Amino acid sequence: MTTSDTRSAAPYRTCIGCRQSRPQAELVRCAVGPQGARVGRRAAGRGAWLCSMACFHTALRRNAFERSWKCSVPQDALRDLGDSVAVALAEVHTTDTHMTEAGMRESSIVGVAPGAPTSRKG
Repeated sequence: MTTSDTRSAAPYRTCIGCRQSRPQAELVRCAVGPQGARVGRRAAGRGAWLCSMACFHTALRRNAFERSWKCSVPQDALRDLGDSVAVALAEVHTTDTHMTEAGMRESSIVGVAPGAPTSRKG
């Protein structure tokens, strides 16, 4: 394999729904931290990446968020996260480039009280 055959220097991430590796610019990051579940590249906490709403629903069904985040989050809070994911995905797919600087700074807090995520036993 030559250097022209390898991936570009752009970071790649794996979608937790379809498990396909894609450039980070094509994905939306969801994170869970002390302030709850958020959507945004700069959101504090453990992150999980999604490429589409279909993958969001697949990830919900397969409990992929809990595995990625290594903690339990109420299902209703995860479903509420879907609205923020849809908005972020629309922005990513309409600009077809990195999220705007303002979009990267904004992150939506969704229905999980501080301290609500609990470590999974196991």
